[in-house]
Amino acid sequence: MKRILRNRGLVVVFALLASVSLASAASITQTQLFGGTPSLQQTMTFDEFDDMGGSLILLSVFVSMDLDVAGGFMVLDNDGEFGASGMYDFGADALLSSSDVSLLNTALLPVLTKLEALTSGAFTLAANDGDALGDFSAIGPDSLIVTGLSQTDADSGFLADLVEPQFIGTSTFDLVVDATQRSDFGGVGGIEWAVTPVTANGSVTVVYNYVPEPATMSLLAVGGVAALIRRRRK
Repeated sequence: MKRILRNRGLVVVFALLASVSLASAASITQTQLFGGTPSLQQTMTFDEFDDMGGSLILLSVFVSMDLDVAGGFMVLDNDGEFGASGMYDFGADALLSSSDVSLLNTALLPVLTKLEALTSGAFTLAANDGDALGDFSAIGPDSLIVTGLSQTDADSGFLADLVEPQFIGTSTFDLVVDATQRSDFGGVGGIEWAVTPVTANGSVTVVYNYVPEPATMSLLAVGGVAALIRRRRK
């Protein structure tokens, strides 16, 4: 009977340790918004991870960014004597950077790629139908209006372990979003163009995943076992 009780006690200890470990895993999420008319640069301030004097262990830092664009338009007007064709991109790009912390993944490459929220397509324009240079005419077979559609792009990833200490502290750090108007038409000669910029909006999120340090978890488990023993004795 004593052996059975002892074995049950060991099972309870392991169960408590496992439950404490699972229950103690937690995360802190911070999200900042940006928006405006490109080209724009916006600085966002985030809190560092407070490890409470070493009683919390930072497991990972996860970063994500999304970009949404809409509206605006681009006029392509062929003023050349020959027809022209090619591809166009219209929208915005966005990059995330920081002079306070390193934004590198486990391969020591930028954790986020450049976001590109674009309306893309092909165009074929006739030769100039007689309109003058500099009028950006949108009338006739020698011109095209590209209307900015709602487009989205996003990227995310975990930072490398070696840069995680840069995020630990009780202060703040800045992340900077640079969003740039994108108006490309393949470098085709003889075309003049005019742009009404898109509107760009998005967000940046930083997530800290952490657990209490092992001694704290062990104390919690031992406390649970002690309470169980007291109940059994009663």
